[in-house]
Amino acid sequence: MDDRVDFFCARPDHQGPEPTDALTMHEDRWAYCSAGKSESHDWQPTGGMSLEDVKGFALRHPIRRVDP
Repeated sequence: MDDRVDFFCARPDHQGPEPTDALTMHEDRWAYCSAGKSESHDWQPTGGMSLEDVKGFALRHPIRRVDP
């Protein structure tokens, strides 16, 4: 496996308090969901980050649901 993660899940309910190492495939590329969920993702491009960088980003910039 190369170290490039091309997508991360931006769904608010898929954000875990402690990022996992769980990777999956999306469009034949590595994708990361910090909660390690297996369905209904909101995939957003990372620009090709390492797994450690994606996990750090998830910790520094938590995605929260905005209620109207």
